[in-house]
Amino acid sequence: MTPSNQFAPDYSVSINGMQIPTTLNASITSITYDSGLDAADRVEVTIANTGLEWLQNHINGLGFVPLPTPPLVPPGALNPPSGLFDMNNTVTVSLGYADQELTQVFDGEITGIEVTNQAGEMPTLTIVALDRLNRLTQGSYGRGFGPLPDALIAAILSAENLLIPAIDPTLAAASTAIAVLNIVFNGSGRKQKAQTDLELLKEIAAFYDADFWVEGSTLYLSRFFKEYSPSVTLAWGESLLAFSPRVSTAGQYFGIGVKFTLREIPLTFVVAVSWNFNTQSLAINVVPCGTEAYLKSLIGPIDSLISLPISSPPDIVNSAMMITRKLRNALNNRLTATGSTVGDPAIVANAVVAFNGVGPDFSGNYRITHATHTIDGNGYRTNFKCRKEIIP
Repeated sequence: MTPSNQFAPDYSVSINGMQIPTTLNASITSITYDSGLDAADRVEVTIANTGLEWLQNHINGLGFVPLPTPPLVPPGALNPPSGLFDMNNTVTVSLGYADQELTQVFDGEITGIEVTNQAGEMPTLTIVALDRLNRLTQGSYGRGFGPLPDALIAAILSAENLLIPAIDPTLAAASTAIAVLNIVFNGSGRKQKAQTDLELLKEIAAFYDADFWVEGSTLYLSRFFKEYSPSVTLAWGESLLAFSPRVSTAGQYFGIGVKFTLREIPLTFVVAVSWNFNTQSLAINVVPCGTEAYLKSLIGPIDSLISLPISSPPDIVNSAMMITRKLRNALNNRLTATGSTVGDPAIVANAVVAFNGVGPDFSGNYRITHATHTIDGNGYRTNFKCRKEIIP
């Protein structure tokens, strides 16, 4: 990127597949794009509305009938096209720099309009759009899915919300095996308990320690299909404007311990899964209940969970999944950071970014957990949150 282009931000906004009118494009004062894990991406496009010309036409989908009113602007003035800001119109946004190909960062639907009129300030109209993951938040339901595996349930949720499912084959195979065990030994499967489809999808993803996101009209649910190599490299003193890592040993633990009870014996024991920071490997320890102090001296502090009875193979599988999930989340959120950089559309949630020049402890690869892109009168900048993953 040449210096001249680096400081000439550019953008493109389309509604219903068509570039917005030139007059509207020239009235845009700012664009904000938010990208986060396990949540709908969001875009806000703020438009200067000096003469209230962008409020001339009724906006369909607001839920009320417009009042008959005289024109807001005199005849012959700017006449924006009707239906441009209607709810559920599709919106795509691309960001980048002049004289370079822009990167499409958002594909979603208009979900809201915000109007600001205050004396002494320029009136504005803000278009709010969310990606199609937002469809899963509409309504809550109670139902059972019988013997269906979780991968198929996720596919059903996708189809019901007019999305194309893309399920990680590894997750699909695991969910099928677990569904068989649950039906054979427990006689039941997963239920939706007065939850939105998004809440149920989060429950399924959490069980398999997986991520989910939407690209266009495709819903992805995956544990392993994601970036592992950095797509962007940022260096302190160059494009990296701010970087604030934080790590604390206060309240930390190195393992997850679960008390299990075998009803048939009966016997209670503790299974601890921990991470060895010296060898960079997992360790598993099994000791009788009452010897937790020995575990602490062996592996360090552990997070001990409530006692779990084991009466069937599904109990073993569910417990193993829970232990793995909790340990991974604890370790991967041990070192986090916030920062900002010259705007880069490649920095989005779930991307891997390499940071250089911030010392041996804090340099390296981090996964982006949240990114906010802003183009306004101050240029193009990207703020982000990230974490250094021990177990990807």
